[in-house]
Amino acid sequence: MMNGWTAPAVAIVLLIQGGAAVWWASGTDTEVKNNTSAIEQVIENEKEIAIVQVQQAEIVKDVIEIKEMMQENQGLLRTLLSNITRTE
Repeated sequence: MMNGWTAPAVAIVLLIQGGAAVWWASGTDTEVKNNTSAIEQVIENEKEIAIVQVQQAEIVKDVIEIKEMMQENQGLLRTLLSNITRTE
């Protein structure tokens, strides 16, 4: 009598395990898609950060150049003022 139930019992167990495997795999696939999206966002953010860093470095160079120009202008202005005061 047990032999008559063995085949259906094994089939039911295999179907349940197969269903569980498919359910687990679908959950894993969803996690992989979520992780892939997160990784793509991180890569995009890194690109944008690199661009901002380059822009920031250029701004620093420009500010240094402006400071040097301002110092030169101050020197020229002092010279001009001193020449004006001498002639008066």
